[in-house]
Amino acid sequence: MNHQCPDSRIIQTVLVGGQGMTERSPFMGVALLAAPTVGVIAIRMGIPALEDVLKEDMMAQAVIHVTALLIGIIMYFRYRVVEDHEYHRSSAIKGLQKMYKMEDKGLWEKGDSALERLESQARESPKGKAALKRQKRMAGRISDINKENDELELDEDDERMSIDVDIEGMATIVDSEAMEESESANLSGKISARAEASAQKRLSKELAKRERVAAKQAKKEAKAARKAEKAALKLEKVAAKTKTKPKKGIPAAWDAKEENLWANTPIPSSLSKSVVSCKDCGAVNNAGTSYCTSCGTFL
Repeated sequence: MNHQCPDSRIIQTVLVGGQGMTERSPFMGVALLAAPTVGVIAIRMGIPALEDVLKEDMMAQAVIHVTALLIGIIMYFRYRVVEDHEYHRSSAIKGLQKMYKMEDKGLWEKGDSALERLESQARESPKGKAALKRQKRMAGRISDINKENDELELDEDDERMSIDVDIEGMATIVDSEAMEESESANLSGKISARAEASAQKRLSKELAKRERVAAKQAKKEAKAARKAEKAALKLEKVAAKTKTKPKKGIPAAWDAKEENLWANTPIPSSLSKSVVSCKDCGAVNNAGTSYCTSCGTFL
């Protein structure tokens, strides 16, 4: 099996990518490398106070110049790298290098473990019936697998045949009867359960209906009772009012008696010309009035 290592693929890709990359200007790289140091020197020369402090502290001066040099190196290497298609391709392959190694390792480890498991199973010696069966198979030949056994001829009167037939027939009959009984029992149970469920539903519906009717009847009775109470209160109020009215009616009765007296008494001719009696109530009115002052009838 021709298996190519992932490292060789990555190295080959990087080499090909290096040849295909565009060249950068070396003078620009040197300028970027020296730019931070030149900047530090310019700052020192432009600020005399800072220059005096750095001359006294050599450690700080060394740290500043080393930092500037490191920044220049980083800028130089970043300028030299061209992030084109090949650069991104090689970086992606480098990122997948670990996954390639794990895949190859897992594939070969799984194959080795499978072979070891098969070999261990072949080396193990079975026990019991499995050992006898295996020994019998190993002792025979491959052609014996498809070989048919010798036929055993039995007469119709043979006891073994009759016993076998009777037992099998009885077993079949018993099994069929048992299955039919179980099916009928299950069917009857299902039917009874459904009937009971439907009866319970009908009973619950009827009870709910009766409860609703009883509630409506109770509401009607309560409403009628309230109406009767209101009517009784009204009658009591009317009766109380009628009991208090006769006192006011006494003068009216007295006026009626006086009118009757005046009607029965003979009126002189001089008075009869100046007064007129009402035909309905008999009250005496002035001759100039058109309506009765007592009942309002037209004279």
